[in-house]
Amino acid sequence: MKIPHSIPNNVFEAYRCSYETTRLSSEKERVLRSEDVLWDVDRVPSLRTLALHVLAVAWKDNHPIMEDLPTSEDRDKLIEILPVDLPFELTIRKIEEEHYWERCSRDKWETNELADHGNSWRRRYCEGVFCEYLESLEPSFFESQREECEKMIGLVRNYVHAIRIRSLRPTRKQKSLDEGDDPCHAEEDIVHHIPMALVLPKLPRLAEIYVNFGVIYMNDGFEWRDFQFSIEDCLELGEAVKACPKLTKFTLCKSSLDQPRVAALLQGMVANNNVVEIDFSHCKLADKGAFAIGEFLSMHNLQVLRLVNNDIGPRGVAGLVHGLLKKEPELRHLDLRLNPLLDEGVMHLCAYLLRTDRLEILNLSGCGIKADGGAALCEVLRSGCNLKTFKLDVSNNDFGKPVGEMFEAAFKSIPFIVRFDARMCNFSAQSEYSIYESILR
Repeated sequence: MKIPHSIPNNVFEAYRCSYETTRLSSEKERVLRSEDVLWDVDRVPSLRTLALHVLAVAWKDNHPIMEDLPTSEDRDKLIEILPVDLPFELTIRKIEEEHYWERCSRDKWETNELADHGNSWRRRYCEGVFCEYLESLEPSFFESQREECEKMIGLVRNYVHAIRIRSLRPTRKQKSLDEGDDPCHAEEDIVHHIPMALVLPKLPRLAEIYVNFGVIYMNDGFEWRDFQFSIEDCLELGEAVKACPKLTKFTLCKSSLDQPRVAALLQGMVANNNVVEIDFSHCKLADKGAFAIGEFLSMHNLQVLRLVNNDIGPRGVAGLVHGLLKKEPELRHLDLRLNPLLDEGVMHLCAYLLRTDRLEILNLSGCGIKADGGAALCEVLRSGCNLKTFKLDVSNNDFGKPVGEMFEAAFKSIPFIVRFDARMCNFSAQSEYSIYESILR
């Protein structure tokens, strides 16, 4: 007897006999065992069960039967035995039961983080299949695949809320010159990818985008051009973001995103005021790229900005702060980890802290800050900021013991600090313990 998927496993476990109970003499002589799910293994299946197996085998060839079945038990049984390799264009229209999409997802992928997909197995499968489809598209021949792409979008458009593209194929490399050809006539080998402006706006419920320009499987050998992308790609992506009214989060990490490319990307993004979170971590923005983002911040109500490991120095931070102070600050979370801000960069951030009451999280871990920058940050926090709640991470900066004593004394009278991470800052053990106790209070 197979337990239906509609009954949680915890229900069966609640009625399972304990090991001690099964060893009782009265239990050994009991004939009827209702908790035994294998009692009918050797019995001939019922006619109804055989009929359902026939329907499952011939489901895609005949008219798909689901609602025509007389009872819900029959429908549940059919969902449990339907093959998971049925044509997607057929199942997405005819099957709504989550259990079937759970079976399909577990059969296709080893890892399924359902929380990342709104706790919906149908959405998880549609988003996964669609992302893999986009990753497999050949940009050099996109026009010939455009009709097929639009058909695929039509199938999943109501179920895709987030896109996580791990890799994108680049255009094919142009042929090398033959001997005797004039090198002046050679065309520049510019790497392009599929036009996102023709794909993403057709997804009306799209709320999150994660894109990585690069490849993860080197089937044809390694080339640096596989990790490059053009300014035209950024313009296309910016126009796509502009046309997605429900988009709130955008992530482009681990790429060669520099100042010209981020400027082209932000041209379109600035028109979409619904985007509240941007992540450009582990790119190549440097100071000039930070200037472009600062100009974007002066025209947009961004709330979360992550710029981890982008080689942003003091001049770049000055550009960010200048853009933030051009209008009423709305930023709540700023992550500048692993950037060489130095003491001068912290001075610019201190000026921003004195003028905002919205910032809640600031991460300056591993930014090369010394004692002068740490002392300035401590003085600003003690001088009476307008912050309501504040989480600060300054770990892995060489502040020294005197700065640790300054933070220890300051935090005894600062009520808005709810988290402070100062690991590997060369504070004394007494200062670290006192700071921890002050934050707990």
